[in-house]
Amino acid sequence: MNILRIVYDWPDENTFTEGLAPAPYELSISQAKLGNKIFVLCGNLNGKNLSQGKFSYQLADGKITVYNLPRALKGFGPFLTTSIFVPFYYWYLKLTTKIDLVHNHGQLGIWLLLYKYIFGFIDTTVFIGHYHITAKGRAQALKNQNQQISELALKFEYPLHELSDYLMSKVTKHNVVVSSNIGEELIKFYNLHLEKITLLESGVDTERFSKTGEKINLDFDKGSIIIGNGGRLSKRKNIDLLVKSLVFLPEHFKLLIWGTWEESFKREVDEIIKTNNLSNRIKYLGSINYFKVDKCYRAVDIFTLPSSYEGLPKVVIEALSCGCKVLASGFEIEKEVPNLRLFSAQNLTAEGLARLILEEVNKQDNYLITKSILDQNYSWDSKAQLLEKIYHKFI
Repeated sequence: MNILRIVYDWPDENTFTEGLAPAPYELSISQAKLGNKIFVLCGNLNGKNLSQGKFSYQLADGKITVYNLPRALKGFGPFLTTSIFVPFYYWYLKLTTKIDLVHNHGQLGIWLLLYKYIFGFIDTTVFIGHYHITAKGRAQALKNQNQQISELALKFEYPLHELSDYLMSKVTKHNVVVSSNIGEELIKFYNLHLEKITLLESGVDTERFSKTGEKINLDFDKGSIIIGNGGRLSKRKNIDLLVKSLVFLPEHFKLLIWGTWEESFKREVDEIIKTNNLSNRIKYLGSINYFKVDKCYRAVDIFTLPSSYEGLPKVVIEALSCGCKVLASGFEIEKEVPNLRLFSAQNLTAEGLARLILEEVNKQDNYLITKSILDQNYSWDSKAQLLEKIYHKFI
């Protein structure tokens, strides 16, 4: 089967990436093992790739071809930049390669979805939608947490994201969601029928992300308990509360952070660190390449994600697979995993988060049972096999 995958970001050796990017990458690798050919349109063209003239490249012995599209201009998002290229690439691939199915992740495909919405009676190519979040669900969650959304996002980004969600719900034969609460949002906000939705939670490369392996060296004192967080460092993920929770924890509790900051939010967090004299208890590693991030997880005792809203975050599954206990909020998970504790971020305080961290650190470690559940239910190979069954209903 020839699959066109449309996704905003994609990890490679030149890209330091957070968020959903590694999930479609790993999914594509597993789908290639099943004999499929995957063509990827992604917005990860950066300076290094451009200087190398690297507009496309192949993976998995030629079974995956990646087309690098220019990244969005800062402040504009992908809607009036990267996404404009998608329909042209689609038509080119339709003419030169037999595309059996389009698998669209999120809003990068907005203008192709609009084309399909208008001309779907002519172009009968099967579209599958992949929802990692919904715009309406995310906005509602932030409102419930009394978190502000910028005027630019309210007037431009969110309406276009909502339009993309709506179009995808209308033109797709089937939709997969990364958590059950997102499926509920599709039913509530877009009137999708349950039979058009399948839960496909995030997975993990269970061989690379394991407890055994190299870990980064930290300068913290011996006997320190390391709290970890990585990915996009934003207000929505309540990183400020995580940093301030150190005030209410013993001195031997340290915080390891990696990823990309929202700049204005970083200044707010820096002020918390300065005011509370926490700099010697926090280490920030910057952005970490996806292919090296497992070394960070192995240095962490308890990975903590006090987020207001998520799909099923890949960082949670990766951390669990690497042997961390995980304390997290903002999403639901289908299987009960012993080393994962979920809580509500509503009305969360730094002191309350500190109490949760202390409780979880003192609980028994159930890594072997946790790893067994992940191997059986959250490997990317198992996710690819589930998708294959969905595809064959329509191809």
